Amino acid sequence: MKKLFVFSLILVAFQLQAQDKNLTFGIKAGANFSNLKLEFDGEGLSPDGATSIFVGGFVDIGVAEKLNFQPEIQYSIEGAKNADVSFINVPLMLKYYLVEGFNIQAGPQIGFLVDAEGGTDGLKSTNFALNLGAAYELPAGFFVDARYNFGLSNIAEEEPGFEDVTLKTKGFQLGVGYRF
Repeated sequence: MKKLFVFSLILVAFQLQAQDKNLTFGIKAGANFSNLKLEFDGEGLSPDGATSIFVGGFVDIGVAEKLNFQPEIQYSIEGAKNADVSFINVPLMLKYYLVEGFNIQAGPQIGFLVDAEGGTDGLKSTNFALNLGAAYELPAGFFVDARYNFGLSNIAEEEPGFEDVTLKTKGFQLGVGYRF
């Protein structure tokens, strides 16, 4: 009974907080146009890019008149042709509104490896990246956004004979969403 009461209090507090104009929640999904940056012994190799999907949710927190903070969680399939790599990504985006409805975005991202075509052996469990993008929000709650993701960390494990291998993610995201 005590747990139910505490849980109910938390739900009421959450609902009151959500009614605040400075806090909104939303969902988003879209297409990834990604590739892998592969270097071996200092030579760059160019695999063919891949088109895949991402889907997730976010919280949009108003910080100042034109500045918002938007932490997200996304399931994202990235990689190259015949080399898909799936992550649970957590982008932490700062959004600056240039004019009403239009914002530019930037922020770091951490990704947690979920799966990979051919298995996850030889891949690190985390990926760090930087996102840059822009979005246009309609008054009804719908929006479109576009981002470029610069993979910063080498996701290839250092294994004997493969110490000089560098593997980084990179890609463009085009998405739609709804804030409620």
